[in-house]
Amino acid sequence: MGKPIYYMTGKATFIKNKHPQTRDVWIVSRYDNPRDIMKHDKRTMYRLDQELLTPKAKQRTIIIDKVETIKQVGTTVDVKTTHIRK
Repeated sequence: MGKPIYYMTGKATFIKNKHPQTRDVWIVSRYDNPRDIMKHDKRTMYRLDQELLTPKAKQRTIIIDKVETIKQVGTTVDVKTTHIRK
């Protein structure tokens, strides 16, 4: 059995025109902790960067403040335990 995949909603903070802005965001990740998402999940952080910031933004820092709702939507495939029948 693989690791769980979560669908979450939460709050993310970024800087726009030298003022912090907070937005509601959705996240799909294997991690359910905001710190782990920011550290390990490059795909989610790239998507949030593209969604929240403009291409000309000089300061590209996005911080996930908290996870408000969490729901497990599936699991990853564990290749070591998956057997292929012939």
